[in-house]
Amino acid sequence: MRTEEDAPVEERFLSVECHADGTALTAFGQGLPRLAANEAAVFLGYNYADVPVGRRYTHCFRRADAEVAEQVTTTVVAVTQQFGHAWDHIPHGWKTLAVLRFEPGIPTMVRDLPHSGLWFDHRASVYIADASTWGAHVAGGSAY
Repeated sequence: MRTEEDAPVEERFLSVECHADGTALTAFGQGLPRLAANEAAVFLGYNYADVPVGRRYTHCFRRADAEVAEQVTTTVVAVTQQFGHAWDHIPHGWKTLAVLRFEPGIPTMVRDLPHSGLWFDHRASVYIADASTWGAHVAGGSAY
């Protein structure tokens, strides 16, 4: 178990790899709620800490261009990985399928991500983080 406080600030982000397509939702997403217009079912990369459902973030930015961020409230709505079993948190070190809610709406950089039926082993395209983590990436000169 790793808490957020145990993770360095520059590592405290969700790595959004891509959207889960219908095949993925049928195979893995039985425990997830039906999506609202401002929600997306996404594959997340290996997670930095145990993050509870309900956790909110404030910034979205592309891995390749950390200096351009969109301020949007993003809430972890639901998480699964074990074929239909909803979890109450995103476990540290796991790749998961999650529903994220974006307020007021899904940012273009997230909407534009590809759809897939499986997790990929590639670098994440979009990071979801708080202002302090985004600032650490900008100060570092490149994304993590």
